[in-house]
Amino acid sequence: MEDFSITTRLTAKDYSKAMFLGLYRKPKFIVSAILALYLIVSVILNQVKIINIYSETPYFEFFSGLFILALPTLIVVIGLRQLLSKQNCYEIKYTFGETTMTVQGPNFKSEFLWAHIIKQKEINKFLVLYQSKYNGYFIDKAKLTAEQIQFIKSRVR
Repeated sequence: MEDFSITTRLTAKDYSKAMFLGLYRKPKFIVSAILALYLIVSVILNQVKIINIYSETPYFEFFSGLFILALPTLIVVIGLRQLLSKQNCYEIKYTFGETTMTVQGPNFKSEFLWAHIIKQKEINKFLVLYQSKYNGYFIDKAKLTAEQIQFIKSRVR
């Protein structure tokens, strides 16, 4: 296939939505949310005397449940702050070739061999290509044809 290029503009809203969807697909976040809801509901039901689990006011359980529920939001906010601090990462041009992928912004240019892309994941309208466990490139699937998406997926091991 010939080399092809697309330009992706990543907004804070799109990034946040993709991050939340990505986090809540992970089993550990689903189980944590269920545990947090259990803690909060048991405290509320105990306070209105529907159940009697706790002998004293369970402040620790209530605040632990709130913290566990807020944790994904904190992770997204931290990631969003990093994204917003890098003014050059809003609009990125990706060029895909047989052996390399080039990433170019207003003041940088990087070229990667396909062997350096360790995994790919589809989240919402983005195809995310991971260069490391925590660093990925968000590529807008709406700007790609089905053949181009298949080409990219076939290059990632």
